[in-house]
Amino acid sequence: MAVPSSGSLSMQSLAQECLYGTYGSGTITGPISMYNLVNGGNTGGGATSGNTYPTVNTGCIPNPANRNSNQLTSVSGAMGTSTPVTLYYNSNIGAASNLGVGDYLYTDSSLSTPATSADFYASSQPGETGNATRHCNTGDDWLFDIDNTQGRISGDYGCQ
Repeated sequence: MAVPSSGSLSMQSLAQECLYGTYGSGTITGPISMYNLVNGGNTGGGATSGNTYPTVNTGCIPNPANRNSNQLTSVSGAMGTSTPVTLYYNSNIGAASNLGVGDYLYTDSSLSTPATSADFYASSQPGETGNATRHCNTGDDWLFDIDNTQGRISGDYGCQ
């Protein structure tokens, strides 16, 4: 059974769904930690759960189970109008060249503070090629938009 789309939800039933795939049935030992339901395990988020839950939400934004990050370096505003900064993204994405619309960028390596600007950004490291921290392998700039609230890449204008 799946989590119902309407009506009241309960932590115990959510824990049953997470552990057994049977919303509303199965033995659960308390306490139940929401952090552990989302990220798996039984000791995260400052509370020890009575059960060990599987890792199921590895792509959950803004709370990814994997908070390992990669860097996207020398990022600046459109036309180079602002001081270069380093942005970070979930390491599950791999090389910076894999980034695109729908991926999330953060201002800190712990992936807890989304980048929040609608400005264009350009990864500009002229003359470098094959660098895993850049989107473009050719030494060109990568132009893209970030939405104003979640750090989500909302526009990809390619390497130029």
